[in-house]
Amino acid sequence: MNRRHLPALLAIALALGACSSLLNVQRTPFTIYSPQYDAEPTVGPPVDWQLVVETPLASDTLATPRIVVMPSPGVIEVFPGARWSDTAPAMLRGLVVRGFERSGRIMGVGSAVSGLRADYALAIDLHDFQVEIVDGSPRAAVRLQARLLDYTSNRVLAAHAFAAEEPAAGTDAASAFPAFQRALDQALSALVDWTLASGEAAEAARASGDSPAGPQQRQ
Repeated sequence: MNRRHLPALLAIALALGACSSLLNVQRTPFTIYSPQYDAEPTVGPPVDWQLVVETPLASDTLATPRIVVMPSPGVIEVFPGARWSDTAPAMLRGLVVRGFERSGRIMGVGSAVSGLRADYALAIDLHDFQVEIVDGSPRAAVRLQARLLDYTSNRVLAAHAFAAEEPAAGTDAASAFPAFQRALDQALSALVDWTLASGEAAEAARASGDSPAGPQQRQ
């Protein structure tokens, strides 16, 4: 064998060995869960203003696609073999927008990148989005803080906390998912109604000349 060809042959052999190793990797399968907004819309008059729903803020623990479970207070784990369809904040933003669309009461609603000429913005702090096991009983918990902002001045016009807890049938992801669905419907339905009412109150204040908007421009 020509010695000049030996390094090239060794490189090819190493590459083939690496490919073989990669092909033999056993990937752990996982199930993707994608909650939907299924709450029935409440009756109310349509609104004329437009709304931007900002991506919720959340801790690093929640800002992932992993499904969090707390077997005891202060102890954080994740369900093996299970994922959300997106990070929890991005998924929640989409569900909130869907909730407003299903209400049939507001035509102009979307995310911050939708290009809307918005009058108001909805900011959300996501505090809890996990399965909690309390006294041996699992439950899905959704807790958040919402703020309605004047889009131009960034001034807070109204704020409210929302929380929903629903019992789960078991401590695995498949058993907990229906409880998450119910908790989300409960919390987000209340959030949609509150936001529409708060926006109408702000519009009434503007019409009366008592505008809540300040001089600071939104970045």
